[in-house]
Amino acid sequence: EIGWTRDVFRDLMKIRQSSTLLRLKTADDIKARLKFLNTGSAQEPTVLAAVLDGAGYPGANFQKLAYFVNVDKVAHTVGANALKGQAFALHPVHVAAGAGDKRAAQAVFDSATGTFSVPPRTAVVFVVN
Repeated sequence: EIGWTRDVFRDLMKIRQSSTLLRLKTADDIKARLKFLNTGSAQEPTVLAAVLDGAGYPGANFQKLAYFVNVDKVAHTVGANALKGQAFALHPVHVAAGAGDKRAAQAVFDSATGTFSVPPRTAVVFVVN
């Protein structure tokens, strides 16, 4: 378990280093680029979900980046109507042969419905190139 945790942490650090969107420097940048999903009365309280807009941001490397942290023991689906029709794919680190958390590769985005399915106890990042 210690080795698995180390490997998953390393993967998350690789993801963080892949985009300046995960290292925004000012409150104005955060306000302009970060939008939380999974809010309101239908919120799933065990899932943190947000989208970051990379348009024109130096070093973003992605048009958009969506992240999800599911702390529950079961998988959850989070809908985002505003993201219907977009081309989100799992971050390349999650689908690499040596990825630490194989469960992350089970996460999916359904472009037709704008829904993200997130496995239990997993942190997952999706990107639009």
